[in-house]
Amino acid sequence: MMTTILLIVGLNFLKSGFRRRLIFSLTLLVMGYVVFLIGLVLVRGWDGMGWSLIGFSLYVIGFITYIGVVTYHWFKARRKTHS
Repeated sequence: MMTTILLIVGLNFLKSGFRRRLIFSLTLLVMGYVVFLIGLVLVRGWDGMGWSLIGFSLYVIGFITYIGVVTYHWFKARRKTHS
């Protein structure tokens, strides 16, 4: 599920006209994904669970900020066209 969301967000980022504004949230998303996978694969025991939790938290924060920025720019563009 996380990989699918990451691929969809990555494709949306490549098609987006305002890439510069999305780079921070996409970076958080990718970092969270990588840290989550490191916690699952490489680190054992409770430490691995901590790595996975931190990675998943970064992933969720990045995803929420990405959705927020995209929604904000969508509303902003829609408001300009209707004014």
